[in-house]
Amino acid sequence: MKAQASAAARFAARRLEERALNAFGAAHAFVYDGWLLGYRPGPTKRLRCVNAFYASTLALEEKVAFCSAFYAAAGLPALFRMLPFSKPARLDRWLDRHGWQAFEPTLVLQSVVADSPRPAADTPLAIVDAAVWPKRVAGLLDIDAETLPRMLERAASYPLPQAGAVIERDGEGVACGQLKLEGDHAGLFAIVTAPAWRGQGLGRAVVAALLAEARRRDASIAYLQVSADNSPPRALYRGFGFWAAREYGYRARSGEQR
Repeated sequence: MKAQASAAARFAARRLEERALNAFGAAHAFVYDGWLLGYRPGPTKRLRCVNAFYASTLALEEKVAFCSAFYAAAGLPALFRMLPFSKPARLDRWLDRHGWQAFEPTLVLQSVVADSPRPAADTPLAIVDAAVWPKRVAGLLDIDAETLPRMLERAASYPLPQAGAVIERDGEGVACGQLKLEGDHAGLFAIVTAPAWRGQGLGRAVVAALLAEARRRDASIAYLQVSADNSPPRALYRGFGFWAAREYGYRARSGEQR
C-alpha cells in the first residue's frame, strides 16, 4: 500500500510538471530515450534544459554525452533540471560525481483554489484575453520589439484556457500575472510588480484575481514555482494557502550555470 501511494505521488508530481511545460508552450523539444531536451532560447531555463521524466534504456554515460553535444550545437549551456522523479534514479549522483554543479533551488507550491481568499475590491485590475496580454505588459516584463510578435503568436495559438491579469497606472502596466489551465489544475506564471510599486499590495491583488478566475473556471488545484531563497513572494503565497509540494534544481558544468 505504501509503495502504491509513493508511486501515485510520483505520478501526480510528474503530471504537474508536464502541465507546467505545456503552459510554457514547450514546442522546442527533442525527445531522446525518455528525456525531453528543451532548446528554446530565452531566460526560462525549464524550456532549455533536460527534463529526465521517463524511463531510459541507453547507458547513462552515452546519454549525457549526447545531451552535452546537443546543447553545444544549439548554442546553449547544457542544463539538467533535477526533480524527485528524474530517471534513472542515480542521475543526480552521477552528475554530481562528474562535476555537474547544483544551482538555483526552486520550490513548487500548490494550493486548494476553493480555500483562497477572495479579491479585494479596492485595487482596479483587469482580467484580459491572453492573446493581447503580452502587449499590455511588454514594458513591465522587458519584452523587446523582436520578441513581442512571437509571444503574441504563441498566446493566440495556445490550445488550452488561459488569461492574463494587469494593473495599470497612467496607461502603463505596473503589476501582472498569467493563468493557464489544464484539466482541474491552474498554473500561475509571470507574477511581477514594478520595483517602484512594490509594497502596496499589488502582487496580492494579482494573485487573488488569478485564483478567482481559476475558481470561476472550475479549477481545484493551483500551482506555481518560486525561488527557494526568495522570501517576500513566498510569504505572499503562504497567505493564499500555498504549501511547498517539492523542490527541484539544476545541474550544469562550471561556467554554464546560466
